[in-house]
Amino acid sequence: MNLQKIKLIFSIAVQGLRTNKGRTILTTIGIMIGIATIVIVLTAGRGLEKFILKEIETFGADTIEVEVKIPSVSDTEMAASIIGGAEVTTLTIDDFEAMKDLPNVANYYAALLGQYKSVYKERTDRSMVYAISPSVVNIDKELKLEEGRFFTERENSGQARVAVLGSEVKKSLFDGENPVGQTIKMNQISFKVIGVVEPRGGSAFFNYDEMIYVPLNTGQKQLLGVDHVMFGFLSMDDTTRADETVADLNSLLRRRHGLPPNDPDKDDFRVTSMQEALEIVGTVTFGMTLLVLAIAGISLVVGGVGIMNIMYLSVVERTREIGLRKAIGAANGTIQLQFLVEAILITALGGIMGIVLGSAIIIIIDIVSQLQGFDFDMTITIDAILIGFASAITFGILFGLYPARKASELSPVDALRYE
Repeated sequence: MNLQKIKLIFSIAVQGLRTNKGRTILTTIGIMIGIATIVIVLTAGRGLEKFILKEIETFGADTIEVEVKIPSVSDTEMAASIIGGAEVTTLTIDDFEAMKDLPNVANYYAALLGQYKSVYKERTDRSMVYAISPSVVNIDKELKLEEGRFFTERENSGQARVAVLGSEVKKSLFDGENPVGQTIKMNQISFKVIGVVEPRGGSAFFNYDEMIYVPLNTGQKQLLGVDHVMFGFLSMDDTTRADETVADLNSLLRRRHGLPPNDPDKDDFRVTSMQEALEIVGTVTFGMTLLVLAIAGISLVVGGVGIMNIMYLSVVERTREIGLRKAIGAANGTIQLQFLVEAILITALGGIMGIVLGSAIIIIIDIVSQLQGFDFDMTITIDAILIGFASAITFGILFGLYPARKASELSPVDALRYE
């Protein structure tokens, strides 16, 4: 087939689409939505996965998290219960001291969260209080001081009323003043500010910049009035022994809490290595991506069925034209290619529009997330664009082939007689 013939087929196909602009536009919109969904899902899914993985990795690949858990309930039910005020009070500092004595455990920090109104002169701020072990500075490598110092083990054991501010708390309460050495109040108790943490931003869990760090013992006894902790992190000497260490921690905590040795459903705690967390995130995001892509596939199938119906209707409406062309020598393959090109043009146009729409939505999502302090880094990749466009073309061929073949198989005599 020479170039002139290809140009003629393309020209006839374009003219056919122009003749039925309304139907062409409606079908293109269906394809556009499906392709936009594919681009959004692939880009947003990867961005979200990178964001979560980055947040997990900030805790360090050599760390293991130990947190409270409500026995025999799902994560969703547990989250709802905690929001509703339920507390698990069985995890203690003594548990972490015992865990520290296990082989391969180098150090730990334990923590507790609460919320109080903080006051400095006439300024107030609703702050998250982060009662935490001083050893956090040796484990959390992302925790860096901008001013002053962090509290010591001696201040922790002595329940010293000292505090280290997140950068946003500093702005809210001090508005340009140097906070180090000043006194703030929380729950009518005075705390001396001894340091300020460098800006760190939001995470998948909370915003570190909106926190006030206080010694764990001080937070327990003087602010929250509790003896338990909510979670903590353990650092390991050898990361290759993570699975073995997790097993040792589970066994130890079950013995200390009087739980069955081989019944995880009864556990009132959860032990998770960072490597395990990374694997879980990868599995979850992959499953979510597949699910949404399946939904996008349904949208494309609906659009493809629309293409097939429109192309079949176009064949019926242009039966006499087909008969005339075949009578003057047009081959079956030429007729089939003409209608197939029409179907591909519709899906290609829908694909391009879908890529543009999906990219625009991704840019908006990225800007909004940045304004909210979340760096999802949603970069539109070439493979997302290629997959979207290839999907459009594929559906055009699949759903355009049947009506194109029907057009090519028409008898010239019967087609010319068609009314």
